[in-house]
Amino acid sequence: MHQTNGIDWYCERRGEGPPVVLVPSGEGDCASFDQVAAELANQFTVLTFDTPGFSRSHVRNTDDISAFKLADQIAELVTSLGTHPAAFFGCSSGGVAALDLVLRHRQLVRKAIVHEVAMADAFSQMGNLTWLDDGAVAEQCRFVYGHIMNEDLTAWEALGDEYHARLAKNYVTWVRRYVVAGPPRPYAPEDLAGKPIVWTIGGLSPTASFLDNVVLAVKSDLPISTLMCKHFPQVSAPGMLAEHIRAHAFE
Repeated sequence: MHQTNGIDWYCERRGEGPPVVLVPSGEGDCASFDQVAAELANQFTVLTFDTPGFSRSHVRNTDDISAFKLADQIAELVTSLGTHPAAFFGCSSGGVAALDLVLRHRQLVRKAIVHEVAMADAFSQMGNLTWLDDGAVAEQCRFVYGHIMNEDLTAWEALGDEYHARLAKNYVTWVRRYVVAGPPRPYAPEDLAGKPIVWTIGGLSPTASFLDNVVLAVKSDLPISTLMCKHFPQVSAPGMLAEHIRAHAFE
């Protein structure tokens, strides 16, 4: 546990070397990064954490459970721990945080490695969840995360009963605090251009879900490619993701 400005963080730190920070996506729980972190720890100091208000990271003010504040909160965390300048990996909401870190805390970022960033297209597909009651939110998210966003249900379920019990509560927090608030402000291509960003989308994901990622990356003259997975490579292809991060973290 580590405290910063009203947040009691649950963190895990492995290995020695240049810092790599793995940012959870909307489920907010770092346990899905265990295999990736273990593979990277022989070369890097790897920091993972649960996001504020999710799983084992607690906030004293519920207004601090916000996708719009997450980059600033992560900046405080890595500054207080001394794990910077770092390479940051994030997909979905974690990708939003990584891009925001590049724009607002450039001195902390060696590289932002993002996968399927949650922008307007993704949020529009999740808007129907906001009308459901908490039980229905958890049930619907459990199906979407396991069957739609993942191509390997066995690997997803293998994360264990404790992990999925934490997620049952996190799904509701994500919908009520992240999805209801809407997508991040649109990124201007001129702001992202020239920044140390490596971008991917899933080669197995429906094109329409993250076409806005491709359009923005191209307009920003940033490299974008595919990883042969869907939304959560840390679950379905941890070895592939670890090699991708290793190749780009400090190039």
